[in-house]
Amino acid sequence: MDWPTFRHTVFQRVQGAQTIRDLLPVYSFVFEQLKDDHGWLTYQGKSYKWRNPARPAYANQVVKEALAKKPGVLVQLLPHRIGYIQLPGINAGGSLQQMRDAAKMVQDSLCRLDPDNVRAWILDLRLNDGGAMAPMLAGIAPLLGDSHLGGFVDKDGRADQQWYLRQGNFYMDTLQVTTLKQRCPARRADKPIAVLLSGMTASSGEIVAISLKGRPATRFFGEPTYGATTANESYRIQGTAYLTIAGLQDADRNQVAYKANLLPDVLIAGGDNFHDLMQDAKVQAAVQWLRKAKGNRKQ
Repeated sequence: MDWPTFRHTVFQRVQGAQTIRDLLPVYSFVFEQLKDDHGWLTYQGKSYKWRNPARPAYANQVVKEALAKKPGVLVQLLPHRIGYIQLPGINAGGSLQQMRDAAKMVQDSLCRLDPDNVRAWILDLRLNDGGAMAPMLAGIAPLLGDSHLGGFVDKDGRADQQWYLRQGNFYMDTLQVTTLKQRCPARRADKPIAVLLSGMTASSGEIVAISLKGRPATRFFGEPTYGATTANESYRIQGTAYLTIAGLQDADRNQVAYKANLLPDVLIAGGDNFHDLMQDAKVQAAVQWLRKAKGNRKQ
């Protein structure tokens, strides 16, 4: 960015403004110049951002309609002892306690199945449009085990904050975010996992997917994700006004940064059926692979 020219142009655009409300329309221009369609300004409970016209309209009506119904966490056992977890976006608020409550809700749902009786898993992120990453990852900790899952990198590829699962809880560097007790500890966390993606998988939903990149016995099915693979940083301006901008890029456990979106290993456009999973093209492909897939050690 040519910051002096940028600042001058913005100030010219708001000349004559008398109130904060007079300034709000300029933020779309600000984010457009930054090419940041993941950031926003929050003022009096409303968000102001830039809608990137270069993003193609998402055409999968089945996924859009399912997401519009605000789905919850869904866990069920499919044939061949395959566990299915639908993990939608989770907006857990800003407090640590809200994060911890949300993580408990996800893991309580998961624990309705005995992880030791499941031979493989389908993690469905098609309806995960973001929210809080900590409760999502802590909630599915029995599947993943304790490990380094990923982190953020700056524009030059230098590592910044890293995220981990330790004793079933989510950590950002050394900060413990969740306080789950091992509610249904799995004896093994190396079982095959098929991850389902859609064009609505976004932001923290993409972070959950990235956290499984580089994991053995893991394969991704479906559509390319939305492409909000940046870490947002919020800066308080005054009162309840915050400026949130994309400051870092998401990277997996092998320090591979995702500058655009995630591409599935097996591309499947359409064929979604959330009412009858065994008639769902993406679930069918995942089941077919999982029936042959092996974990890290003999099952």
